[in-house]
Amino acid sequence: MISRRRFVEVALLLCANAPTMARAQRSGKAPIVAIVLGTPQAAEMAGPIPRTDIVRVFLQRMRELGWEDGRNIVIERHSAEAEVERARAIFADLAARKVDVIVTAGNVGAALMPEEALRATRSIPIVFVGGGADPVARGLIASFSRPGGNVTGFVVTLGLEFVLKRLEVLKEIVPGIKRVAVLTPKADFDANVERMRSGLAKLGITVLLAQVETPEDYEGAFAAATSGRADAMYVSNVSLNRTHRQRIVALAAKYRLPAEYFFRESVEDGGLAAYGVDLLDLSRRAAGYADRILRGANPGDLPVELPSKFELVINLKTARALGIKIPQPVLLRATNVIE
Repeated sequence: MISRRRFVEVALLLCANAPTMARAQRSGKAPIVAIVLGTPQAAEMAGPIPRTDIVRVFLQRMRELGWEDGRNIVIERHSAEAEVERARAIFADLAARKVDVIVTAGNVGAALMPEEALRATRSIPIVFVGGGADPVARGLIASFSRPGGNVTGFVVTLGLEFVLKRLEVLKEIVPGIKRVAVLTPKADFDANVERMRSGLAKLGITVLLAQVETPEDYEGAFAAATSGRADAMYVSNVSLNRTHRQRIVALAAKYRLPAEYFFRESVEDGGLAAYGVDLLDLSRRAAGYADRILRGANPGDLPVELPSKFELVINLKTARALGIKIPQPVLLRATNVIE
């Protein structure tokens, strides 16, 4: 008979190695987690220290949780590189190979990455970061608290209240603005502007459409904003704008329009300011969900969560080039100031 002490030792050993052993029992191989992003170049996701922040932070958090890429886990990195068919091919391949977890972030134009992943598999756990508004209305999950199925994750889009908050921050950065051009597709503008009228009136702001439907529309959109006597540009959080953020930053400098963005990358590329969700925090939390799933959690039982951390990033060099003096209270509130 096995002694009680030996029984406890064996039980503890089994618990410590549960995720790796569970996978080993199925296939004899380390578990595979695949990160699939919508827009970065594949080269930006490669290497021991990837240039893409969301991947670098994900890998770091996985190491902290005990998962070392190449040792006890394989963490694949894939980019759709802004091509819908490429995204679909990636997800189809991952489904065919039956990887253990798929993590998605970003979108490709109108194609939403979680939906594309779900079309490929209804069994492999999917953890999304972003992926459009209201996953319940889109049929992605049953509810925020109990998603059901094989999908869970973290919502980035926060609704019209956050749009108004961003406009409020823009006015704090450039206090004298009265007319703001909204860089977005027409359908997005038409669907929301009437619902924001009272909030806009309280801010003393009039908005006008700077319409973009394709990458070729950006120059004309900035020209139209200037012709419409816009004092500033609000860059909406749509995938087209994130994909072409460097073009937008260059045009904002060319037309000398103060522009406010959703993602910090735009400010790092030379944009004036960004107020939005801390995506790196969501990347860390996504790694936490991947870890829990690898250790046996059901994705359908993990609640879909809203952002809890936000960041205000300001580029002082760009402010000086535009002749803008950022108010001191705004600088004190900023989470990051780029000199």
